[in-house]
Amino acid sequence: MSIWRNKLLIKSEQQLLNFIKYSPIIIITLIAILINSLIYIQNEQNFEKDLEIYKKNYIESNKRLTKFQVEKAYKDIQRERENLEHRLENRLKTRVQEVYLTVENLHKKYSHLEEKELLNIIKESIRTIRFNDGRGYFYIAKKNGFSILHPITPEYENNDVSKLKDSFGNYLYKEIIDHFKTEEEYFGELKAVKPNMGNKKFEKVTYIKLYKPLDIIIGTGEYKEDFNNEIKNHIIREHIQNVRYGKNGYIFIFDYDGYQLAHVKKEYIGKQRIDLVDSNGFMITKEIIKQAKKEPGFISYIGSIMPETGKPAYKTTYIRGVDDWGWAIGSGFYNLDMLKYLEAKKKELRAMNNESLKKTLIISLILSAILIALAFYISNILKNFFTRYHERIENEIQENRKKDMVLYQQSKMASMGEMLGNIAHQWRQPLSSVSTIASGTKIQKELGMLDDKEFDKGMETIVKTTKHLSQTIDDFREFFNPNRVKKEVDTQVIYNKAIQLISSRLTSKEIELKSDIDSTVFVTYENELLQGLMNILNNAIDAFENKEIKNRIIKFDIKFQKECKMPNCDIKECSQGKEGYITITIQDNAGGIAKEHIDKIFEAYFTTKYKSQGTGIGLYMTYEIINKHLKGFINVENSEMKHDTQSYKGAKFTIILPINIEEG
Repeated sequence: MSIWRNKLLIKSEQQLLNFIKYSPIIIITLIAILINSLIYIQNEQNFEKDLEIYKKNYIESNKRLTKFQVEKAYKDIQRERENLEHRLENRLKTRVQEVYLTVENLHKKYSHLEEKELLNIIKESIRTIRFNDGRGYFYIAKKNGFSILHPITPEYENNDVSKLKDSFGNYLYKEIIDHFKTEEEYFGELKAVKPNMGNKKFEKVTYIKLYKPLDIIIGTGEYKEDFNNEIKNHIIREHIQNVRYGKNGYIFIFDYDGYQLAHVKKEYIGKQRIDLVDSNGFMITKEIIKQAKKEPGFISYIGSIMPETGKPAYKTTYIRGVDDWGWAIGSGFYNLDMLKYLEAKKKELRAMNNESLKKTLIISLILSAILIALAFYISNILKNFFTRYHERIENEIQENRKKDMVLYQQSKMASMGEMLGNIAHQWRQPLSSVSTIASGTKIQKELGMLDDKEFDKGMETIVKTTKHLSQTIDDFREFFNPNRVKKEVDTQVIYNKAIQLISSRLTSKEIELKSDIDSTVFVTYENELLQGLMNILNNAIDAFENKEIKNRIIKFDIKFQKECKMPNCDIKECSQGKEGYITITIQDNAGGIAKEHIDKIFEAYFTTKYKSQGTGIGLYMTYEIINKHLKGFINVENSEMKHDTQSYKGAKFTIILPINIEEG
């Protein structure tokens, strides 16, 4: 296979060398002929097209820009309206709450008085309170509609207003009265008179709250017209008037009556400009308002002033209306700069066309000669490089294979030695049980004390014990199976096999095993994964040697994760782990790994044990298995573990594997 692959590589490389050597001659010659033949004709044909395209692009890009600015201003208006309306609601609630607390305090202070006297004190205490430049006041009524206080319409006081109707015969306060039959707060709109404005009623946003101890409602509000004017002035001042973009970009506003509300020239603001007309007789303001009422769109005219020059200039403007406010918002761009540039572009393109034809011919000839010579030179360099490169790679591959085989065999032998110790521990107690039962049965028979029941019981125990020994042999033999087979395995089965192989060491070292296993299946090389887990578990057990630790614990967790948690990974489209990942953590409380050793822990032949106890290849082979064979990730760190309210420090190994391993 190796010889065939090398031949294939050499064949591909030879094709590459031939391509590098000869293709430039053909390609450059054809390109030079083609370019020199077509460039003049093409330039002439595209001359006018280029100018039209540039003009179109200029207009379209500026249209997008002006539309964006106007639409942004429109969205700012809508957003600020919502924010200010929400702010109004909170402001009204705050005002009512202040009076609510006043009522509550007066009620406590004069609780000994009769309700009529108490309400009279409350009424007179609140009557003169004003806010919002004198237009804001408070009113009080029983929730059934009996008016107690109304500073603006005192004739309502001490009367039932629940039956009052408007000019259309509709009850004015029926909705509010019905509302407070079940609710304790009301926020909405009604009609009310203004201070010093006679009996004319205006739309008003109102907030009312029930004071349950006296069964009265306390309310106030803001006139919608005044509030809208406040919003408009705020929006123009904060979001429209000072907007600038580019050299000449700004936003203007007319109301539908033709008054200028915002403009780059502040002296225009507040003026009636309905009859504004350009030099062509175009009624600018009227057409702007007409477009705003119709739909968002563009109009063109000669603008009254261009900020950069201070003179009139042809302008294309995007208009959008705010119908409920009667506003026309607009912004535009001037075409003067474009016309100047297009004229200069004509001369520039004409000169470039003539000059480029000469230069192209000369450059193409020079480049052809240079690239042909360079192609032959590079081809020879690559040929020599590929030859040396293959020789070096082949030598390195052979050397690495020899080293890997030696390390792998050493790791297996080390594992085999540990496993033989585990087998001895696993078999000692069962063999002792068999020996005891057999000896006891023999003595009982010699003394004539053996009955069938005792005999059957002893034989059954021996059979069970031998089956256990046989199963142990199968487990250890499976671990040392040399066949490398990728298959679907269960996390619980992997855990059970790993623990079975080291259970005797855990018992003999008095180590408590804790685990948390997510039951799931994944595809991997089971034997190689087991070998890696065994190396880590045996290292964790060895870490307790010669240490006085009362509660010895090893924590073994296997968890399923949907997303990859491999650190320092910048692969955006990974072929591994599309269905998820398995995270395995093995943590002990043996004190951890020395700081100066932790970065070397996965190096070949590095060990902190005596030479007679460790070879230094176990964790190296584990690293190779996890990263290269199982397409995963392994990491070690010192971490804290809590047990029975106490914290312990120890080493924590983390392994991340894809659910479905893929080759490559």
